Amino acid sequence: MSTNSKPITRRRCLTILGATIIAPSSLLPKPAQSKPVQHITWHGILMGANASITLATKNETHAKATLTKLLEEVKKLESYFSLYQKNSLINQLNKQGTLENPPKEFKELIDQSQQFAKLTNGAFDPTIQPLFMAYKNLSSSITKNALANHPSVKQARELINWQAIKCEANKISFKKQGMAITLNGIAQGYITDKAVEILKANGFENTLVNFGEYHGLGSKTPNSNKGWMIQLGQSTKINPNPELWPLQNNALAASSQNGYKFENVPSLHHMLDPKSGTNQTAWQEIYVLAKLATTADAASTALFASKPELVNTIAKNLKIQKALLIKSDGSKIHL
Repeated sequence: MSTNSKPITRRRCLTILGATIIAPSSLLPKPAQSKPVQHITWHGILMGANASITLATKNETHAKATLTKLLEEVKKLESYFSLYQKNSLINQLNKQGTLENPPKEFKELIDQSQQFAKLTNGAFDPTIQPLFMAYKNLSSSITKNALANHPSVKQARELINWQAIKCEANKISFKKQGMAITLNGIAQGYITDKAVEILKANGFENTLVNFGEYHGLGSKTPNSNKGWMIQLGQSTKINPNPELWPLQNNALAASSQNGYKFENVPSLHHMLDPKSGTNQTAWQEIYVLAKLATTADAASTALFASKPELVNTIAKNLKIQKALLIKSDGSKIHL
């Protein structure tokens, strides 16, 4: 299975308000020495998208050592889950149909993906990758109405089945030849949570991790009860007054139809419904708040693939804290 050549930026619609930015291209910048509590911000690229970590600290040496350790772990996890890295574990699995002795983190995320698929009745389904590639590889323009009968699309839809992923103790394999998975709808959240685990284990209580999803600990200013303020989207005609949500020991994920359009089917975007094989037309943007970024990530993906009458059930099953769903006509649903 071919890898994705262009990063999908379906979650570039969240903005940190009042974030302290220090040396944007530096891995470990030097904070000002005059402040008792300093903010160190790292910027980089993860899973093909912009990423950042902001720490409130009094100990620069400890912060540097922790960031170095954390980024090594992040690099390792990206080599497992990234479709943009040719030799990643997920690309090996997709090419061979089997992966022997997968690392515990890889198996854990596959297990979680299948659990989310079960809880959402298939609205979240990692085996949708063949359908994405079928649309991406169409050699000529085609109308949206003609897609259902296109041979490559019909063949790809037959391969969508999360229950056909066989996850054993020492092997992950597919039950059907030609199957492939994507973890783009959950991996960013998973890696975000792993980064937060490392920060907490090293004594950091006020930090914000943005790896496509946000996970905030404490607040920007220690001893404050305001949390990290995140703006939901930019001011547009469809959303002229973006809401502000505080993050404090929880996580936020967003999904938008504007992240990727298929070249030969410009009316179709990448947030595909595994059941219909096309898009749910109800949604423009979706924001989800949950205890963990993994859950928020999967939930925003599943909700975007669901009909309006099903979103309450999915939100309840995934035990999210709250959600904002902006419909195509600009109206809003709060869960």
